[in-house]
Amino acid sequence: MPDRQALGADAQQLVAAIAALGKKTGAAILSFYGRPESYRIQQKDNHTPLTAADLAAHDILVRELPRIIDLPCLSEESDSAVHQNPPADYWLIDPIDGTREFIENTGEFCIAIARIEQRRPTLGFIYAPVSDEYWYALHGAGAYKSDANGKTRRLHCRPVPTPPSIITARPALGKRTRAYLTANFGDYHHICRGSALKFCAIAEGEADFYPKLAPTTSQWDIAAGDILLHEAGGGLRLFGNHLPQYGGSDTLNPPFLAYGVGVDETTLQRYFNAMQQTLA
Repeated sequence: MPDRQALGADAQQLVAAIAALGKKTGAAILSFYGRPESYRIQQKDNHTPLTAADLAAHDILVRELPRIIDLPCLSEESDSAVHQNPPADYWLIDPIDGTREFIENTGEFCIAIARIEQRRPTLGFIYAPVSDEYWYALHGAGAYKSDANGKTRRLHCRPVPTPPSIITARPALGKRTRAYLTANFGDYHHICRGSALKFCAIAEGEADFYPKLAPTTSQWDIAAGDILLHEAGGGLRLFGNHLPQYGGSDTLNPPFLAYGVGVDETTLQRYFNAMQQTLA
């Protein structure tokens, strides 16, 4: 695993500890998976589903992440008051990103963990329980993928080809999204992936852009993917072409665009100007 040697011994130990916790949490999630009678589905205030598996994963992560690095844990399933005044350094986690995919048995759900320092992610970890793969990144040390056989490789977004590949959650696109994509990307290829695994696909060079025109995601949905893309040579910008800043009382994300290598500032601004016109 020569590429992984870019990480120092301490960083490798940290990743190994988080990966072990991810696998433990993933095993707990899979103990429910495929057994709908055990899901005990509830509807949260934002009309998204919550299952017993989400809560089991939440309990494991908020208990055990501070044993790896003693920081507060802010989870999607934490009481909303916890998110109102976050500290400068904390864990931001989504115990199951893609609960709908979990319920629908697609396999395209994941555990997403990020460390936030001074409002930016400095570590990101995404684990897919069904495939037993994980992706991770550390600030200044690169982005990586470890497969089910334990083989690790460094990740690099590919230079954006013509036509590019656009990745979204579902095959059916809304009218505004289709209009935006056609106007800006022409005869694009379209692929689908659930949850934060879309960011992983861009970091691996399988896809090039992930546009999200509806404000339906939260900070815990994007934090790990944000640093993964940044360390793989791509990036993520919020509506208006702003770098995400984590923390604060409003955890809902505005529309955003995730992208691969070779997208300069002028092009990004053009994409966001077009997004603003589309959403007007």
